[in-house]
Amino acid sequence: MKRTVIASLLALLAAGSVYALNPGESELEYNGWFRYTNQSPKFKVTNPTVSRSTIDRNYLRASHQWTSKLYSKLSLDFLSSSSYADGASVRIKEAYVDMGLPLKDFTFTAGVQKHYFAETYSWDYTHPDKELSDAQGVCASADYGATINGFLPKGFGELQLGVYNGEGYKVTGAKNSVAPELLANLRLTPIAGLQVGASVFSKVKDFSPYANSTGRLSTDRKTWFQPDTANRSKLAFAPMAKVAIGPVSLTGEYIIYNYTRKFSFYKADSASGKVDSTSLTQNTKDYANAGIDLLPVVTLMNQKIDVFGRFSTWQAKEQSGDSMPVNKSKSLMRYGAGFNYHFLRRAGGSKPAVAFQFAWVREQSEKEATPGVKVDPTDTFIAQFRMEWSHLLLP
Repeated sequence: MKRTVIASLLALLAAGSVYALNPGESELEYNGWFRYTNQSPKFKVTNPTVSRSTIDRNYLRASHQWTSKLYSKLSLDFLSSSSYADGASVRIKEAYVDMGLPLKDFTFTAGVQKHYFAETYSWDYTHPDKELSDAQGVCASADYGATINGFLPKGFGELQLGVYNGEGYKVTGAKNSVAPELLANLRLTPIAGLQVGASVFSKVKDFSPYANSTGRLSTDRKTWFQPDTANRSKLAFAPMAKVAIGPVSLTGEYIIYNYTRKFSFYKADSASGKVDSTSLTQNTKDYANAGIDLLPVVTLMNQKIDVFGRFSTWQAKEQSGDSMPVNKSKSLMRYGAGFNYHFLRRAGGSKPAVAFQFAWVREQSEKEATPGVKVDPTDTFIAQFRMEWSHLLLP
């Protein structure tokens, strides 16, 4: 019985698509982060390269339970950004409908929803920085798509199968490629306090991050690169595990992310820049990435304080001829520590209401300043107030 209860709680916290309301009830929810960031090389906090205060999260959510089998949710992100003339904008983070299926504890979800890959969808920001696959651009935390998701019998785990656009919730319309992303995620809770699982997704075409919509001439003026469109095939796999014993937990994941870039180019005259229209060449380039992310947490003083550490690595390889050398400028190691102080927790105690978060993160790039000597590490300090509330609206 104890194993079933703990397993069910782990599943409920991870999945998020749970009918917690009674038919006819609605709920409003707010989630906001006010953050100060100080970033500098080698602890030079009094002479930083970054020193600023920001609103890093500003979500307003509305959900409604139509019937015992029909639920809908809308989440708006009122983001603060210098990318917009007024310094702010609004973005859709979630907009979906859940429909209960004949299979017990399973639903069909359609719309902008969680992307069930690795720890992305269950990352609760005990550590205020992003989860590894989200931070490294493997995938977004939400996307447009349709999923079948639910819980296995007797609290044994959870399963998600999904079809997504594959470019994330920030990319819509004509910017989406024609090929869907296919995803599967399985997590098992074989014994109390232990969760293991794995995620995989595949997409045969995607818009390249190297996109140039008009084409460009190489710096040596000898090559004209054609515009890049829908030119990546990608495959990602991520096993994970979480162990919780009393107030101590350790969450870990290993991410493998491979893709192939397809591109074309013409030869050009270096003097005039004139393109030789008969010299079209089609080519591909393979990329292989892998990383590990470990998060140990100790909860103290009746859930008032969380003390955490973090260790992450990311290695990026790019094809060069017949070999796959490491791209040192895109490879790194991160480590650090911090704490959360909870002034209040929301009903049930699983989520913060008002909390102060502090984290130190050191990032050491593999890039070399001179042969054999790495560039200086970067130290980032994050101090953040986190505010969350919800209000039930009765019919």
